[in-house]
Amino acid sequence: MNKIMRTLLLATLVILSAAGCHRRPLEDPSSAVRIRIKVNVKTVTNVNANIRTSVSVYGSTESLWAPKVKQLDPGTMRVLVYDPTSEKLLAQSFISEAGYDEEGNKVFNGTLGISHGDYNFLVYNFDTPTTQVSFENNEESILAYTDEISDELKTKYTKNKDKDGTKSDDEEEDISIRYEPEHLLVANEKGVRISPHDTLVVVRTEAFTVVDTYYLQVRIVGRQYASSATAVISGLSPSNRIGFNERTVDPSAAVIFDMFQGRDASLAGENKDVLCAVFNTFGKIPDVSSDLLVTFNIVDTAGNLLQYPVNLDKVFDSELCHLYHWLIIDDYIIEVPDPGTKPTPGNGGFQPQVDDWEEEQGTMIL
Repeated sequence: MNKIMRTLLLATLVILSAAGCHRRPLEDPSSAVRIRIKVNVKTVTNVNANIRTSVSVYGSTESLWAPKVKQLDPGTMRVLVYDPTSEKLLAQSFISEAGYDEEGNKVFNGTLGISHGDYNFLVYNFDTPTTQVSFENNEESILAYTDEISDELKTKYTKNKDKDGTKSDDEEEDISIRYEPEHLLVANEKGVRISPHDTLVVVRTEAFTVVDTYYLQVRIVGRQYASSATAVISGLSPSNRIGFNERTVDPSAAVIFDMFQGRDASLAGENKDVLCAVFNTFGKIPDVSSDLLVTFNIVDTAGNLLQYPVNLDKVFDSELCHLYHWLIIDDYIIEVPDPGTKPTPGNGGFQPQVDDWEEEQGTMIL
C-alpha cells in the first residue's frame, strides 16, 4: 500500500511541475516588451567635406561627390538581435519611420517584440542594391560584400598587362574583381539588458559607414579620342564582417568603377584635362605594398581598348591621401593616340546623346 501511495504521490508531483512552468518563446505577445530603436545616421567626412573644388566634369553640372552623399540617406534600416553567448540570430525587424533630432541628424524609430534578457543589436541600412549582406545567422560571420564581375569582363580588363611592373597574365587571372560598394551604415550596440518588467526599452546608437570613399585623378592628353573609361584598382579589401567592423584581407580583391572626363583648374599649363572619379571601397589593406595597382581601361573612338597601368603605392601613402582621401597621380600622363576616325562631338563619347525621335504612325494589332 505504501508503495502504491508513493507512486501516486510522485506522479502527482510530475503533473503539477509540468503545469506550473512552461518554456516561453523569444517572441511572446503575452509578455514581450516594445523596443524603440533610435539610430543617428552620421555623415562621412571624406564624402561631404573633402571635395576637390578645382575640378569640374565636362558636360555635367553635378558634383562627382553627389551620388556618394545620396547613399548616406537610407530609407530602411534592418535590426538584428543576437545572443551574446552563442552569437546566434534570435530575432529581426525592419524600421522605416524616420525623423530628425535637434542637431539635424536623421533618426529611425521602430518597434520589436522580444522577451527579457541580454542581447547584442546590429542595425544597418537595407536599401543598397550593390552592397549585399549574407551569413546573417551568426554575429561573427555576417558579411557585407559586392559581386564579382563576369568572366567575360574580367578577361577583357586583365589582358595585355605587361608593363610598369604588373603581374603576369596567369597571376592577374586569379584576382577577384568586384563592383564598388555603396555606403553601408552600420550600428552595433552590445550588452543591451531588457528587464522582465520593462514596458518600453529605448536603444540609442549611432550608425557609421563601413565603406571608404576616395577621389582618383590622372592627367590625360587626347581626351577627345576617348569614348569611355574605367579603372580597376587591386590590393583592396573585398568585404567587411560588420558584426565587429572587421575588413577581410586575405585574399585581396580589386574594385572596378567608371572614370569621367574633367578639368582641374589648379593644374599648370594649358592642358588641364584629367580623368577623374569618386569611388567606394571596403578599404585599403594595411601594410600592402606592390599590389596597389590601378589600370585605366580606355576605349577610343574607333572601339580599341587601351590599357594604362600605374602603381599606386606612393599615391596611397601621400599626404593628400592621408588628409583627404585624394589619390592624385601627378607623375604620369595618359596619352590617347588619334585612332584615325572622326572624334565624337562634344565630350569624346563620355556623354551619350540621343537624336530626336522620328514620328511614325501605324496600327498595332493585339
